[in-house]
Amino acid sequence: MADIGKDAGLIREESALSGASKLFTYLWDEAWEQAEATGNGDANALHDMRVALRRLRTALQNFEGDKKSPVLSAPLRRELKEWRDEIGKLGDRLGAVRDFDVLSDYVHDFDKEHSPGLEEFEVILKDEREHNFVPMARKIERCGQQGKLHESFARWSLGLPGAFSAADLSLDEVAHTLLPARVQEALAHGSALTGGDDEAQHELRKSLRRVRYTLETFSTCFDRSIKKPVKQLVELQDSLGEMQDRTVLSDWLDKSFKHAPEDVQAFAEHGEKRRQKLLEDVRELWKKRIDEGLWENLNKMVPSK
Repeated sequence: MADIGKDAGLIREESALSGASKLFTYLWDEAWEQAEATGNGDANALHDMRVALRRLRTALQNFEGDKKSPVLSAPLRRELKEWRDEIGKLGDRLGAVRDFDVLSDYVHDFDKEHSPGLEEFEVILKDEREHNFVPMARKIERCGQQGKLHESFARWSLGLPGAFSAADLSLDEVAHTLLPARVQEALAHGSALTGGDDEAQHELRKSLRRVRYTLETFSTCFDRSIKKPVKQLVELQDSLGEMQDRTVLSDWLDKSFKHAPEDVQAFAEHGEKRRQKLLEDVRELWKKRIDEGLWENLNKMVPSK
């Protein structure tokens, strides 16, 4: 479990902008610690950089709030969205490469005899990764240049506490405003498990990730331990994540072969069976989490008014 709030040095009584500045700076530094190795082809660094950027984008989105429960002033919320969109472009470049690492791992796990069709598919995945790697590396290099994204966002986030007027909210108040909203969002997406809509199930996964990141980034603002609910959320996330990977993998198999050889067909059938099994497992796990009181326990972390 990542205790980001503690690692970033957040104090629940401090102002929202002070906490936001610490949080954004910490996550930005975490991402850029991996930039050089990512640009040099290190797959583990790529994964870590992508995760840090994803957490940062969620943190920016959290402080944006919404029209019903704004956390900061409207001009500042617009700036947050602009930064989130810009950082998202970098994250998308990383994701376009990382996805092929994940897909290749599934082929390796299945192919124990080096079947000709799957070997051909691995070459296709490798070529696609290399095709996406070059623009990713260039994007990282450009963003790291003097006066570009790396420096400009760092300066902006450090200057947050004194640069804008904001609602008189503490970090603690922000955390206790956001968590119920994220919980409600996840529950609203729960209906995706009753059908077979891949996109809806992917949205459910993302909503669960936002709940988890809200807990991890505001950990110092809650009186209860976040360890258990985070673990419960991760288990759901992981299964939904593999389901999404299997869907993407199936799409690539369809793109790559007009007439798939037998070993590729066997791999595709295995993937579909695995996806259906995961869906059954997630449905059961979702019910189990409800029975265990996950959502009620999360709501109890918010003081009653």
